[in-house]
Amino acid sequence: MRKVVYINFLVLLLICLWLCVDCCLASANKFNLQQDQLKANILVEKLNISEALGPLAPVALSPFFGLTCLSGTSILCNNGILPENSFLMGNDTLNNAFVFAAFLGLTIITSVPRLLTVSKVVAESTERLETYAGIISYGVILMLVDQPDAQQVVYTAGIFTFTHQGLLACAAAVNIFVISTVRFFFELLTLISPIPTLDAIFEIANKSIAAFLALIYAFDPWLALVINIIIFLICLVIFKWVKRRIRYLRAMLLDPMLLGLKRSISSKECIPDSKAKDKMSKHIPGIELLVKCFPMRKLGKIKKKDLCCLIFIANRVSLVKPCFLKAPMVRDLDSSQVSKEVKEGLVGYSIEITDSGKSCELVFGGAYTKTLDDVKAKLGALK
Repeated sequence: MRKVVYINFLVLLLICLWLCVDCCLASANKFNLQQDQLKANILVEKLNISEALGPLAPVALSPFFGLTCLSGTSILCNNGILPENSFLMGNDTLNNAFVFAAFLGLTIITSVPRLLTVSKVVAESTERLETYAGIISYGVILMLVDQPDAQQVVYTAGIFTFTHQGLLACAAAVNIFVISTVRFFFELLTLISPIPTLDAIFEIANKSIAAFLALIYAFDPWLALVINIIIFLICLVIFKWVKRRIRYLRAMLLDPMLLGLKRSISSKECIPDSKAKDKMSKHIPGIELLVKCFPMRKLGKIKKKDLCCLIFIANRVSLVKPCFLKAPMVRDLDSSQVSKEVKEGLVGYSIEITDSGKSCELVFGGAYTKTLDDVKAKLGALK
C-alpha cells in the first residue's frame, strides 16, 4: 500500500511539473490569450465535464442499465420534463427511443440469468463482456456529442494528439473498469454465499443504487460527479487486492464449470490452461506440465492469492508469476521443498511447499480433476 501511495504521489508531482513547464512555454511563446479564452468558453458550453463524467457511477455499477437510465434521462430532458443538460440534449444517440429500447432489452437479457441457478455461472463468466460493451458504448456516446469540427479543442502531448472528447472517453473507460471490477468481486461473493436469495437481493440493490445515482445526475451533475469520484477513489485503493481475489474465485468456481461445459459440447480434448502453457513457453522452453495455482501466503515478492503457475520441466519444478509487459518472475523449487502429496479440498486441490522454513499451500481448481494423475506423476518423479 505504501508503494502505491508513493507512485500516486510521483505521478501527481510529474503532472504538476508538466503543467508548470507548459505554462512557462506558453508565456515564452506568447499564445493568443483571446483564442485560449474562446476555446475555454466553447469547452464549458459544449461539453461540461460534470455533465460528461457525472453518470459514470451508474454505468459502472450496471453498464446496460446505466445506459438505459442515461438514454431515458436524455429523452425526458429534450421533452422539458427534466432540467436542461447540454451533454444529454446535444447527443442524438441517447435521445432515441430505439436506443433506449435496445439498452433496456440488453439489461433484461443480462440481468435475468443472474437470478436463475442454472444460468448464474454462465452469466457471471460473461460479465467482463458487458463491462467492455459499456465502456465502448459510453465512449461512442461521448465522441458523438454535437460539437462542430471548427470548434474542437485539441491537446498535444509530444507525438500524441487528443481531442477533448477523446480524453474524457479515456477517463470514463478507466473509471468504469475500476468500479465494475470491485462490483464483480462482490457478485462472486454472493455466488458462493449459503443464503439462497442473496444474489437476487444484490442484483436488485445494485440496480436501485444505479437508478438513484442517475436520478441525482439528472438534477445535479456536479453532485453526481463528486459521488462518482468518491466511489472511484475507494475502489482504486482496493483494486489490486480485489483483482487477485477475483482471479482466485474465477479459478476455483467458474473455470471448472466452464471447462466441463466446453468438454460436453466439443469433441476435441480440452486441456486446462493450454493457452497459458503456450504463452509461458515463449519465456521458459521445455514445459511439460503447467498448473495455475495460488499461494495461500506471501512468498517473497509474490503476494497472497497472486496468480502463479507451477511448472514442471524434466524432473524439475518452478513457481512462476506472470508479469504484465515483462518477463515472468521465476522461483526454482528444490524437490525437498515440494510435497509429493496432493490434498483434496472442498472446491479444489492443494500442494504444500516449504519456503524459509515455513509451509505454504499452493491451491488450484477443480479444472485439473481429469489431469490430476499427471500432476501426481510429475510430483512423484521429482528427485
